[in-house]
Amino acid sequence: MKRLVNLLSGLVLRAPWVVIVGTIVITFVLGGFGGQFMPAEDQNEAFAPEAPELTASNDINATFGAVARMQVLTSAEGDVITLEALESAQALETALRSSDVSELLVDTPQSPAVLSHLAPVQFALDGGAPAPTSDAEVKALYAQGLEQVPAEFRTFLEALVSDDADPSAGTAELGLAVVTYRTSDDFDVAADNAKRIGDAVDAVTTAGSVTVEAFSVELIFASGEDFEEEVLRLLAAAAMIILLVLAVIFVVRTRTPRGNRLFVAGLVLMAIGAGVAVAPGLALLFPEVFPESWGEAALGPVLLTALSFYVLAFVLWSTRTRKLRRTTADTLLTFVTIGFAIQWMNGYGFLRFEDQSQLVQILPILLIGLGVDYSIHMNTRYRQEISHGRTVDHSINTAIRTVGVALVLATVTTAVGFLTNVTNEIPALREFGELAAVGIVVSFLLMLTFVPAVREVLDRRAEAGDRLDAMSLEGGESRALPRIIGKTAALPRRLATGTVAVALLITAVGGVAMTNLSTQFSFLDFVPTNSPLRDTAVTVDERFDFPETTSVLVRGDVTTGASWNAMLDSYLAAADVTDVQSIETPAGGRFPSGQTLTGTFLQLFDPSSELHDPEILAAGGALGLTAQQQFPDDADLTPLYDAALAKYPVQVAGVLGSTNGGYSAALFNFDTTAGESGAADLADGLNAAFAPADTGTIESVATSNFIINDLVVTSLRDSQLSSLLLTMAAALALLVINFWFESRRPMLGVITTVPVAMVVVWVFALMVAFNIPFGPVTATISALGIGIGIPYMIHVTHRYLEERIKQTDENEAIAQTLTFTGGALAGSAVTTMAGFGILVTSTTIPFRQFGFVIAYTILLAMGAAILVLPSMLVLWDRWHRQRGDVTLEPDVVRHALQELDELDEGTGSA
Repeated sequence: MKRLVNLLSGLVLRAPWVVIVGTIVITFVLGGFGGQFMPAEDQNEAFAPEAPELTASNDINATFGAVARMQVLTSAEGDVITLEALESAQALETALRSSDVSELLVDTPQSPAVLSHLAPVQFALDGGAPAPTSDAEVKALYAQGLEQVPAEFRTFLEALVSDDADPSAGTAELGLAVVTYRTSDDFDVAADNAKRIGDAVDAVTTAGSVTVEAFSVELIFASGEDFEEEVLRLLAAAAMIILLVLAVIFVVRTRTPRGNRLFVAGLVLMAIGAGVAVAPGLALLFPEVFPESWGEAALGPVLLTALSFYVLAFVLWSTRTRKLRRTTADTLLTFVTIGFAIQWMNGYGFLRFEDQSQLVQILPILLIGLGVDYSIHMNTRYRQEISHGRTVDHSINTAIRTVGVALVLATVTTAVGFLTNVTNEIPALREFGELAAVGIVVSFLLMLTFVPAVREVLDRRAEAGDRLDAMSLEGGESRALPRIIGKTAALPRRLATGTVAVALLITAVGGVAMTNLSTQFSFLDFVPTNSPLRDTAVTVDERFDFPETTSVLVRGDVTTGASWNAMLDSYLAAADVTDVQSIETPAGGRFPSGQTLTGTFLQLFDPSSELHDPEILAAGGALGLTAQQQFPDDADLTPLYDAALAKYPVQVAGVLGSTNGGYSAALFNFDTTAGESGAADLADGLNAAFAPADTGTIESVATSNFIINDLVVTSLRDSQLSSLLLTMAAALALLVINFWFESRRPMLGVITTVPVAMVVVWVFALMVAFNIPFGPVTATISALGIGIGIPYMIHVTHRYLEERIKQTDENEAIAQTLTFTGGALAGSAVTTMAGFGILVTSTTIPFRQFGFVIAYTILLAMGAAILVLPSMLVLWDRWHRQRGDVTLEPDVVRHALQELDELDEGTGSA
């Protein structure tokens, strides 16, 4: 590690311009590729690519065609079973069928493409009833039409009115219309089709107080641009806040009233700019407090306005005083370098993976956190050396060779920890682990080469012209933040045992609490809380018992009598599965509700059904159909299927899949009410019911959007646990090995790692306390906690070892460690927390939760680094002394002192 650091130091000192130009060229090349590294359209494949449920969903769309339902919420003043509501329902259907979206509508004999809650009234009108002229007549026709429809259809129609409905009185506060239309496996096509129908619904002219609002999952996808704009707005606001805090941390004291006024003026300008960037989000989140126009402001002008205040502030500083020019340079240099690192990572990501998974979109936050941390430590040490009267070359070399060793260890440990994900079964985690490692290494290289190279060029010139004001760069005790953090040394010095005991007790309690961490994911979470789409979806979910569709796909040879009998038994068993809607027959039987293969043919066979067809029944009888609706096991049902498909192509093609002239798939679409929360139990129930259909010649699997979502989150949770353990184990092994070779003290590796494990437990325990569930976004918290926590701990341990050589005892060593390194850590933590804490203003729940959790994760990591780890180091040191030992072996001490002396002899000739 020291050899690598020495190599980088020599490169910076001997060829700074080569480093600078080379970095810019590489950034330009990789940035071109990075701009093409975009999120994948189908994120499910990144989390569960080989899951039978996802494969079945794709096969259903490919074999039977992709069909979607859009729900249209109808509301009015008090009641929606009225004459005005009927006129509005008719206007809705007329508008859709007469517009260009009519080509997308899918009509079936069982259900028209546009079916409203007032369909019973329309059925009565089709049966010859006179057109109603009053609300009372509409209510009477509603009751009449509801009595006329078959029992299986009546259940569906009753689900189209809200939970307060009284069918006998003909009243309901809300109603639903269902629009069935063609969609596509192609994301863009599906989103475009949904948007076209949604726009057509919005354009309908309704009667009186009646309003209609469209909702579907596909409409959420169609509004994806709003979500992307939200993410961009949040990241831009975070960047501006980080710039503001970095400017405060990197400030070079002017020590004159005029300089102080300029400094304050610049901060005020930047604060205004940050406020401009944050204002639209606050207006969206708190519409009752802020003007509505703020929330509706276009993102581009808002960001340009905010940026102009920052430009004005930096120009003011750069042109009016040399010291504030230094502040500007260090602040912008750090930020530009972090941007370079992100571009390098994205460029590599495009060349390696082409598409982003959802997890990768979180990595810039990790790189910003690490970049700020690395930069603050490098700048702090460099300024410290300069303020002590050393030359620029010497100071650069010392900063790289001291802080650099800790950064190498932090980089290698963290990167290798993330690389353990490359063996994970989930592609998204493999991609996340590899790109995290690449990004961490790139951040390290740029912060140890590009940043000091730029500083070397600028400060050499200032030094040669005698313009380098070394005293103004003084840090350490003279800064408020290091002084404050330095005072926390009282705990490890006086209460080390108690501090560690309290930390362990909190960890134990947190470990018990985190077992109650809930696993939850809802697609609605990614819909802005102020979106009308979300309001409509919540209303439909809370006020209607409208069924979703859960499918069971049967694949294999479905033409044999044995296959039919197995599917029939499974079909009948499905009626007893919880949350599967069923229909009671006059004879006392129960059948599951929905469009299915066996259900369709049973209606064709049944003389009492409206769909009964004597010819199809005769064809079945010729093949040995029994009174129990079964066939001989060796019967070949191909002639029956051919006849039904020829006569009823729409109904049969929707449940019977044919390939190459044969029949190889059957579809069972059940009406279910499990929702997102009950998807897993529903899948288990249906798979158990269809166990008879897994005969060897055919196989079955239950699937739906809700089932796939649950599968994704569950797989992510289980994989994250194994990934977390592997990452921690890898970090522990590397640190133990490093400290064994470096100081013959492998226990230091354990001591450095334990606080990170504590932080992870504390973070998850607080998620339980704040009722924040484990989901696709919060799943990355443990990785970010490790990625940020390990470098924090390594900085403290390395600085303690360095100070222990210089100081007479462990108390003074830990005080100096916390004053210098602890202060830098606090500056890094405050900067990152302030920046990403702004995510709590997001209008989407996952990002709001993520901003809150990442803020307190960084706070906990800092707390562990300046309180828990120092106490453990002091106890470790005292334990060695009580054994008659010293903290470091004598030969190691002499070697370290010799190395420091070599640094002090000057490296300006390097």
